[in-house]
Amino acid sequence: MKFFIDNNLPPNWARGLKEISNKQFPHDQVNEVIHLSDKFSLNTPDLDWLKTLGQEKDWVIISGDNFRKRDGAERKIIQSFGLSVFVLQKSWSSQKYWDKTTQLVRWWPKIVSQANSAQRLTFEVPWRPTSKFKQI
Repeated sequence: MKFFIDNNLPPNWARGLKEISNKQFPHDQVNEVIHLSDKFSLNTPDLDWLKTLGQEKDWVIISGDNFRKRDGAERKIIQSFGLSVFVLQKSWSSQKYWDKTTQLVRWWPKIVSQANSAQRLTFEVPWRPTSKFKQI
C-alpha cells in the first residue's frame, strides 16, 4: 500500500512513518509514505489530487479533513475510486504537536492493518489508541 499524508498534517510525519515502516512492515504492506508536498503543489485543489490518487490506485489517505464540503464532490471521488481514508478525529486538532505525533505512531500499526484489509472505506481515527476506528 501507498500512504498519502494530506497537506493539513505535518510533512515530517510522512518521512517518520516511512522510516518506521521500512523497519517494521513487509514491503507489500507499506511500500510508500509521502506527504502531499512530495507529489503535488501545496495549492493543488483536493479534487485534483484525489482524482490522481484514485486513478493510480492503492493509495491510502491520512487527513485531518473530513472531506465534507457542501457539494459532496470529494466524497464522491473517494467512493468512486475506492480510496481508503483515515480522518483524524476533530479532537486531534486541539493537541500539542508532540502528543499528536506520539498518538499517530501508536495508531500506525492499526492503520496499516486496516488499510491492507479488503475494505476501502473512510474511517475516523479517535484520539485514544485503545478505541476502535469509526466508519464515516
